[in-house]
Amino acid sequence: MFANVREYYHATSLRDALKKLGKNDKQLPVPVTGAFHLISSKLRAATCLVDVSGVGLDYVKLEGRKLAIGGTATFQQIVTSKELTEALHGLLPKAARMYSTKIQRNATTLQDALFGYATYFDLLTALLALDAQVKVLGKQKRVVPLQQFFVKDNRAVLGNQEIAAEFSAKLPSGDVGASLQRVALTDGDSVAILNTVAVLKMTGKKCAEIRIAVGGGLPAPVRLMALEQELTSQTLDAALVESVSAKAGELIQPVSDVRGTAQYRKRISGVLVRRAVAEAYQQAKGREL
Repeated sequence: MFANVREYYHATSLRDALKKLGKNDKQLPVPVTGAFHLISSKLRAATCLVDVSGVGLDYVKLEGRKLAIGGTATFQQIVTSKELTEALHGLLPKAARMYSTKIQRNATTLQDALFGYATYFDLLTALLALDAQVKVLGKQKRVVPLQQFFVKDNRAVLGNQEIAAEFSAKLPSGDVGASLQRVALTDGDSVAILNTVAVLKMTGKKCAEIRIAVGGGLPAPVRLMALEQELTSQTLDAALVESVSAKAGELIQPVSDVRGTAQYRKRISGVLVRRAVAEAYQQAKGREL
């Protein structure tokens, strides 16, 4: 995996890191933090590892409704963030906690997950449901919706000379609920057979806004926008949610692997969507559907 690496460079600032990554000599620099297993395919050709773990991007901030997570913040930082535990019923810490052990979470960052296109994380599904944006730094600065990284025909995959510097989102307020539902081979399996996240805002008896994302057993997490549109502005009840959720399997293209078949994943997707919407509604309104 490190056969071609000739230099390990510990960047002391973001500017320092970008300068090193931007050199156009015979080197092939690759940004790293610690989760080398997530970017193993990109390390085969790398000649220089640029350590970006100490450049000041290891933060988790929530100011009012504005969420900002630095690209090198670890999953464990998200798990232990007091602010995030109190926001959206702890959706993001719960999603981050699903991944592996504390030791592994301390070495895993969103930068490496996105750089290595490791799309199976529950945390990425949750951020997609929050309509997160990614600030990418390199030769140019760009802000890209997280969703665009997962579009099959136009993936905004990070280049070797770029860093996913920040993941940001605007959290909904008011009567809000958020739910993560997942099925896994065991309670401790960090990769779900399928995971589903619903974020719901109610205004009175009607659904003012809802976002539903599904991931885990797919090539990449996806938003179920057709279902979102069917539920938005509607008075929610058990029958409507059941009817709409049953269509989830038609909107996803899951894979078959050692954890389950594509057919099984399609079949359980409706169940997970229904559970996620129902729990989010209960949180928002204080009663069951």
